[in-house]
Amino acid sequence: MFDSERDGDADIYTIAADGTDVRQLTNEPGRDYEPDASPDGKTIVFASQRATGESAQLYLMDIDGSNVRRLTFSAGATGTILDDYPEWSPDGTRIVFQRTVISEDKKQVYADIWLIDPKTGQETALTKTQNIWDSTPSFTTDGKSVLYESNRAGSFDIYRQPVDGGEAVLVFASDGTDSDAKQSPDGREIAFVSDRGGDFGVYVVDSDGSNLRQLTSSDGKEECPQWSPDGKQLSFSSERDGDQELYVMNADGSDQRRLTNSPGRDEVADWVTGE
Repeated sequence: MFDSERDGDADIYTIAADGTDVRQLTNEPGRDYEPDASPDGKTIVFASQRATGESAQLYLMDIDGSNVRRLTFSAGATGTILDDYPEWSPDGTRIVFQRTVISEDKKQVYADIWLIDPKTGQETALTKTQNIWDSTPSFTTDGKSVLYESNRAGSFDIYRQPVDGGEAVLVFASDGTDSDAKQSPDGREIAFVSDRGGDFGVYVVDSDGSNLRQLTSSDGKEECPQWSPDGKQLSFSSERDGDQELYVMNADGSDQRRLTNSPGRDEVADWVTGE
């Protein structure tokens, strides 16, 4: 599952792991993007600008694209609010997401990490760091913490924070920008994106921040790594061939192969399980 601009406007699609059987799930005016499937494979959460102009809100829909319903209602105040980068908790009871607030005069911009109960809509702020950028959250494999990038120490580094109380802990840092951290299904490794080597590429470290390995290296920007359910593969998006496409590789970086080939951007892939 991924979002694509192949038809001129970002929408949600599914695709088989071998690159075949592409199916379009959304087709509404306004950008639909960053989908994530629930652990049972029945429900998709995604960000959309379909009803809120520049602001983005979270929506839910069934795995076949039916039964679309709005989940967040932060838009409507002055300025622009973007609720995006959603991800389900491993037990399916919570969704973590990034809320970006842009003042009406565009002079104040900050992002925090929030949690929401998909059944009740009850929201909880995990970070409250106005004038700091906390972004691209994801749950750890045990569901007890959230990984995210933050510039609270100057550069963008990866932090881990308990969801039920506790301070953020630095996991690893560099002189560049580290982002898009995703823990492996066995909890032993973290895949992430960094420009520490010059261009943005996909890296892996052990979950304690040690044993750094670079998996991709190309002239095009690469981002959005996502582990397969069995932990043996990683999907990612890359501009290496001149246009943003989806790729898959083995967890050690070998056998990198392209899945999509369309004129519009294909990105933010997620593996669907439970079907």
